[in-house]
Parts: sequence; C-alpha cells; structure tokens
Amino acid sequence: MHLFHHITVFSLSEQEKRSFVKAGVEFTRAINTSRGETVMFDIGENDPRYERVAALLRSLDPERVRDFSMTVPTLREFIAKMVADGRERLKQEAAVQAQWPRGREVLRESVELMKSGKKDQALNVLDPAIAEAIEGNHSRWASVLSRHAAALSLSMGDRERQIHYEQQALPFAEDHRFAAYNFAQLLLRDGQLVRAERYAAEAYRQSITQTSEADTDLRAALLKQWPNVAEGA
Repeated sequence: MHLFHHITVFSLSEQEKRSFVKAGVEFTRAINTSRGETVMFDIGENDPRYERVAALLRSLDPERVRDFSMTVPTLREFIAKMVADGRERLKQEAAVQAQWPRGREVLRESVELMKSGKKDQALNVLDPAIAEAIEGNHSRWASVLSRHAAALSLSMGDRERQIHYEQQALPFAEDHRFAAYNFAQLLLRDGQLVRAERYAAEAYRQSITQTSEADTDLRAALLKQWPNVAEGA
C-alpha cells in the first residue's frame, strides 16, 4: 500500500485546468469562484500519473495548494475509516469531557464566535484554555483545542498562527510520526526548509520502529523528499 493524497487547488485558470485534465486528473469536486475554480481530487503515489501531477502542483504558488496525506485511496474512504475507527474513541472522548467540562464549554464558545464572524475572539478564548489543558494534563483536550485553533487560523489565512497551533498539538498526536510528516509539509510550504527537515527526520526515526505497510510507505515518501533523513536514524 502507498500513501494517497487529497489535493485542493485554489484559483485555477482554464489553462491550468486543461494541464491537469491532460495529465489524467479526474476532479472529485469543482467550485467556481471570482478568481477561478477551486478543484479537489485524490491520487496515490503508486499511480502512473502521480509524478506528472506532482510536477504541475510544484509549478503553482504553494499558497494555492492544500495536500492532505492519507493511507486510503479517497477522502471519502478516509472519513469512513476514521468514523469506523473512532467509535470506541468517542466513548473515551465522552469520559474525557466529563473529566474536564471547561474544554467543552470553551470549544462551544469558540465555535459560536466563529459562526458570528468574530474569528479573532474565537482564537483568543482558546489560548488560556489550551494552556490550562496542558498544565492540567488534559492531553486529549490540549490536542482538540489546539487543532481547532489551527483550523481556525487556516480559515483566516494566518499561516504563522496555524503553524504555532499545529506545533502545540503535535506532542499529543496519537500517530505522531504521521503528524510530524504533515507538520513538516506545512513548514515546507511556509519556506522553513531547515525546520521542515528536522520534523521529517523525527517522523522517519519513529517510523523505522514500525512494520506496517503505511509506515513503509511513509518512509518511502520521506526519503523521496528528504534523502538525508536516514542519516543518524
């Protein structure tokens, strides 16, 4: 099994769209906007079209591309897998929420502020709660609130804050090696090459202790992008 990618490309011109279609891309969704089309598609690294598509993506401004790595072929399957795998986790989450009601209250407040367009305030209420969660060893809530803050920052186009919150969530990630890989990709898109390679190396060191097919594919993806990460691992 190889890694798969759910790709979103923003503000696609007609010429750029033709290039992707010519490369064999089949869009799963296309949304017309005033700045062009936003398109989405899924592709695996074992797909014969992948190298050509990856080259097209590299030719675009990184700000216009979102790449979400998966271990299943499509986003629909990934979500279905997450739902299936998450049933037991939901029971655990209910226990976590009962242990620390403040997390649930703050999350609800932040969501309501976000819905009313007060995104800065929605972030501001999260910061002290995240600090409290970390200090009180409420690790699940520290992760939930940090990831919510990162998603909110992304919606605001504030990559600096997105990176801050994603890094804050990283120690609490269950699949840390995959989270570190995705964080390295985020840093790479921000032009932080040295930091990106450091987290890529961290992901590689953790993956070599695992024997799953997903980890084998993760190591292959890391070595392809960062050939030096194996040194000293």
